[in-house]
Amino acid sequence: MPTIAFIADKGTPNGKNLLELLKNATDFKWVIGNSLEEFGVENLKEVEVIVPVVFAGGNVPLLTDLWPLCANVRWVHSLAAGVETVVPMLMALPGGAEVAFTNAKGAYSRTLAEYTLAAMLHFNKQVPRLQQQKKSRTWEKFVMSELHGKTVGFLGFGDIARTTVPYCRAFGMKVLALRQSRSSAGNELADKVYYSGAGAPPEGDQKLDLFREADFVVCSLPGGAHTKHFCSRAEFAAMKPEGVFISIGRGTCVDEEALVDALKEGRITGAALDVFEKEPLSDDSSLWNVENLLLSPHNADLTSTYMEQSWDVFLAKLKAFMSADFAGFPDQVDKVKGY
Repeated sequence: MPTIAFIADKGTPNGKNLLELLKNATDFKWVIGNSLEEFGVENLKEVEVIVPVVFAGGNVPLLTDLWPLCANVRWVHSLAAGVETVVPMLMALPGGAEVAFTNAKGAYSRTLAEYTLAAMLHFNKQVPRLQQQKKSRTWEKFVMSELHGKTVGFLGFGDIARTTVPYCRAFGMKVLALRQSRSSAGNELADKVYYSGAGAPPEGDQKLDLFREADFVVCSLPGGAHTKHFCSRAEFAAMKPEGVFISIGRGTCVDEEALVDALKEGRITGAALDVFEKEPLSDDSSLWNVENLLLSPHNADLTSTYMEQSWDVFLAKLKAFMSADFAGFPDQVDKVKGY
């Protein structure tokens, strides 16, 4: 029976929810804290797994202090999907590069898929125009567009994108994907696959081709140096005038200044952002004043079952970890890429 250390603030709402889940745990021993004093050195000697819980106020840098006291650690798991703050710390620790590292990938894909379709329909059915006409008591018919026959392009084709594809297919949409690796699974789900970065064909990077062809561009890329401002001026300039940009991965992937310019100048029809370069969004951010922008405060994945979904992913991985033939997880975070 392994001992697991959870880095979390027990006083936060999610910290209290985590404690309730831990009370029902029978397959493992656990300790929880947000400082060395809370954990107690004696309680760390048998720890085999460390679990940072950022959405429960977890003090992630504490991982560095715990590391030399947890000599038996074999696995680190993030209860959140984003790991851009954890990876650099883990890579800097002795033996950190060799330890199994996983995250909550897949836990929130369904709700993010729903949000993506809601954003598409918001602009496709011109919901802001309908709301304004109601407000001004204007009875003015206009041509109502369809999603049927439109093209959606996914930047990154991981679990979120692949979960969203069936939703798009139900509306009769064409699917494009942009990937870095030619060996990744799921290509059969797309009508066409483009490649960027190391995976680009000899004739060059195909990123702009996707931006040119898609009616809706959906960015679900993870954060990190590899994806910093992946979507910037050249990309938005390549989009169709009627194009819509949707960002649900990490805000650092988007050059917000370039996007604001494209929106205000009418070079694209609209955008939907659930993630931002700096969160919470500052009061003086220019994003607040963009009319053709659907803005949500990074809560597209904050469902009533948020904790349970993440916990279920963790328990499934824990079962594999505890199996007699455990030889490592097949879906680990790539510590070099950072996701």
